[in-house]
Amino acid sequence: MIRSILSHSLSYRTKSLLKFDYMRFKARHWGNKSDYSQKQKLHLGCWNRKIENWLNVDVVDSDYDVDLACGALPFSSNHFNAIVSQHVIEHLELRHELLPLLIECKRVLKQGGQIWLSCPDMEKVCLGYVEDKGAVLFADKSIRVPGYTTNGAPIQQTINDLFHQNGEHKNLFDFELLEWALAKAGFKDIVRCQESSILVAFPEFPNRGDDLQSLYVCATK
Repeated sequence: MIRSILSHSLSYRTKSLLKFDYMRFKARHWGNKSDYSQKQKLHLGCWNRKIENWLNVDVVDSDYDVDLACGALPFSSNHFNAIVSQHVIEHLELRHELLPLLIECKRVLKQGGQIWLSCPDMEKVCLGYVEDKGAVLFADKSIRVPGYTTNGAPIQQTINDLFHQNGEHKNLFDFELLEWALAKAGFKDIVRCQESSILVAFPEFPNRGDDLQSLYVCATK
């Protein structure tokens, strides 16, 4: 009965935040915790894309459940050769969640190890609005996400979806902002790249085909 009352009394946003906080709590206390000692590559925010021979990490249903927003990684220092995280960092608040996570990523990487990140590109999204109110971005998203719709809203609602994603996104980045965050965490040799760079380095990853709206960056410890 209490659950029913709360379900009808709380806003969609509040219910979403409560659900996510519960998953974070569960990841800390009861989540899956597999042996990672033989895994040399770390896949952060894997969702349903589990990559063979990688340690696939997310807040729930992963090889090793972790609350990525807590600012700490439960792994040994200098353990991993590489870290890949695709479309995850935009879900984290910059100063209190993402920067601590990047510092932890540097800690768990071996010297010379690389981190590969992707996220929605603030610059591309803004240019998309200026050029055609998001028409090309809408067409691209419709191909990559079958069934995507603005639910009757004008085409520029695509821009809001990329920026906010129903309140799930907390930060969008252009290259300069993400470069600053990585440098702040102690990374060097920070370069902008394309998805093809990840696929060449790690061909086991599925092709997202999202260069039109995504920022790809590689940095080295």
